[in-house]
Amino acid sequence: MRQLPPLNALQVFEAVARHRSFTRAADYLCLTQGAVSRQIIALEEYYGFPLFIRHIKGLKLTLEGEMLLPTVIDCFSRIEETSLRLTRQRTGLALKVPTCVMRWILPKIMSFQAEHPDIQLQITTTWQHDVDFQVEPFDAAIIYGTSPGAGVHAIPLLEERLTPVCSPELLAAKPLTRTADLAQHTLLHPTRDHRDWRMWLDYAQEREVKADLGQSFETLDLATNAAMQGFGIAIGDCSLVSEEVALKRLAMPFDIVMETGCSYFLVYPECVANQQKVIAFREWMDRYRLE
Repeated sequence: MRQLPPLNALQVFEAVARHRSFTRAADYLCLTQGAVSRQIIALEEYYGFPLFIRHIKGLKLTLEGEMLLPTVIDCFSRIEETSLRLTRQRTGLALKVPTCVMRWILPKIMSFQAEHPDIQLQITTTWQHDVDFQVEPFDAAIIYGTSPGAGVHAIPLLEERLTPVCSPELLAAKPLTRTADLAQHTLLHPTRDHRDWRMWLDYAQEREVKADLGQSFETLDLATNAAMQGFGIAIGDCSLVSEEVALKRLAMPFDIVMETGCSYFLVYPECVANQQKVIAFREWMDRYRLE
């Protein structure tokens, strides 16, 4: 029969070694300091040697403790990684989506859900534009960038194409007949560095409008919402605002459209590639992919 040390005690040992304090480890583990101390004593009794040197300034690992710690960390990391992969095999499909893509993808998700009622989509919206499947419990994600990166399956969905957008009411009240007229409006920026407006103004060869002026937001979605409410002119992605333009909630005052070289991708890791729920969603989204 395999002889293993008490696993709960090893978990406590890892926390104490990381925090170098019984008190901080106890707070992290939601245990009492006495419970943490008893677990360490039990582990030291199991091995027959001390794992920590206790002194007035705190704790220090003994030589044996230093040898044990990397193995404990590696084993718990491997258990966590395998557990995440196993939980991805459940019926639900966990999908991570940037908030700015929700307008575009939501109708497609709803139609997928109607076609596949046995697959429960669990959507997490985020301001982030990337994903780390090694540590995040998602089956798939929509990401943004120049490429989907390595180690994932990917379907290119949308190329980013930027142009100014505003409410039709604002455009009627103060027309934009040339790009220089933007100087008479409030520019709405989807990022604090104003890069999108700066890139578009350079692309349009417009030198009279200052890209460092205007109102900054945290996301493209927030800036677009502000534009729909008539607060100014935002930079919009042609694909992501197409429905609002069709419904006349937004207008595109210029025909100048800039391709940034970035795209939105549907990505998923190899470990779920053969699961039926992922195959079904991939095939559904494949119809919307870039040619």
